[in-house]
Amino acid sequence: MKYKAFILTFASALLLSLARLPIHMGWMVFIGWIPVANALQIKDLKLKHIILMAAIWAITYTAIVLNWIALVTVGGLFGIMLFYTVVLSIFFYFAHLIWQKLPNWGWLGFSCLMISFEYLQQFGETRFPWWNMAYCLADYNLLLQVLDLGGMSLIAVLILLINYLIDKLRQRKWLALGGVVLIFALWLGYGYYSYYRIKLEAKPLAVQVMQPSIPQGEKWDEEAFDAMMAVFDSLSHEAAKDNAQLIVWPEAAIPKYLRYDAQAMYKLRRTVSDTGLDIFTGFPDFERAPAEHFDDAYYYNAASLFKPDGSPSSIYYKNILVPVGERMLWMDVFPFLAKLNFGQANWEYGKELAYYDSHGYRFSPSICYELAFDNIHHRMALPKSKQGGFDKMDFLVNLTNDAWFGTSYGPWLHMVMSRFRAIENRIQIYRSANTGISVIIDPMGSELRQAPLFEVTNLGAPLYTCPQVPILRYIYFYPAIFVVISVILALISSFKSIFMSKAKEVIR
Repeated sequence: MKYKAFILTFASALLLSLARLPIHMGWMVFIGWIPVANALQIKDLKLKHIILMAAIWAITYTAIVLNWIALVTVGGLFGIMLFYTVVLSIFFYFAHLIWQKLPNWGWLGFSCLMISFEYLQQFGETRFPWWNMAYCLADYNLLLQVLDLGGMSLIAVLILLINYLIDKLRQRKWLALGGVVLIFALWLGYGYYSYYRIKLEAKPLAVQVMQPSIPQGEKWDEEAFDAMMAVFDSLSHEAAKDNAQLIVWPEAAIPKYLRYDAQAMYKLRRTVSDTGLDIFTGFPDFERAPAEHFDDAYYYNAASLFKPDGSPSSIYYKNILVPVGERMLWMDVFPFLAKLNFGQANWEYGKELAYYDSHGYRFSPSICYELAFDNIHHRMALPKSKQGGFDKMDFLVNLTNDAWFGTSYGPWLHMVMSRFRAIENRIQIYRSANTGISVIIDPMGSELRQAPLFEVTNLGAPLYTCPQVPILRYIYFYPAIFVVISVILALISSFKSIFMSKAKEVIR
């Protein structure tokens, strides 16, 4: 039976992996959980079997969906496989335990554990929310409209519920068919209503995003700096001729410590002055650190707005860093880890969000990896006002440099997250990616413009705003409920197991 469990686990991992890729097979997510759910119901599974199941899942999913990480770090790819083998072993163990001790609650326990698994990936220094099953539905915009009600976790609930009902159909419990039809009717009904009935307001601000397609090998080459800045200057002049008012340059577009480099600042200021554009750009930054710090300075992945009138703007420091890739884990607790060098930058965490004004319209930025985190985007798009409500931004910008990942589907997986963040907050997103995929997404999740990989271009589209505050903004913390339910069911199952073991000993 253990071999059956391994085969079923591999089948689930394969189905859900293929559902994530840009091959238009996202529908497989509606059956993808059934094999592993049945595997976890097998009675004679031991801990070693569950660990192997977790390893099969982690290796299969990572190898198919996240293989492009190896273009930057092969060790990092294997590290992800190992880390999630450990994490999934814990979740699979308790899912199996609940099914054995509380079989009537098995599907509920399994579903809550899987939703908790996704939700908890947003926290801690190992946070890596790229596994969310909702991303499988990136091609189905009408199904994504419920994001403004309950976000990623609501879609996960609906996906798992349909898996449960289809599993019942497999057991010839035909009433489940009515449940499937009803769920899709309500789901698509809300999607249709939202997409065609929510009114957007067109605004006169002309925003463009730049895709300069600077090769990764040249980006940090000192000798290529002048030629690179010439590309930025040329594209900015093109945007000005196209009557743009604000242009967004990519993450670390200026690979210099801009505040301390007179030449780089002069070139940027000259472009701003000559074009008359507001320019929002990424660049590295640093501040002097105290003697007890492991380094001589605090280094940041930064961005800011530069205007023709020279008025100063605050600097945004990236709040969420790529684990190991941008900062070694747990350095604040174990400072000696800073001495380990895997090629990471060891940036510092930014502690605040930033809000900017361009020609009377307000926006907030995120940098690269932060696009994967819905909670931070709620606060970017809808910061709390002093009056107690929410002060909605007019749009969001995302700066990234996915040149590391070449022509793999890594940039596509990253880009589609823009659609989810836009719908969750009913806000337009302008995404500038160095080599692509740059995109402009409206508040309904529709792509207004997209640039192919490695095309050198600017993208412009009208700014649309949506005045409503999504329900999700009021209840963004609700997925914690699934964590609580998971803990309760795991505890009950564990104590029941202990009680039954002691009872058997007494009988003997």
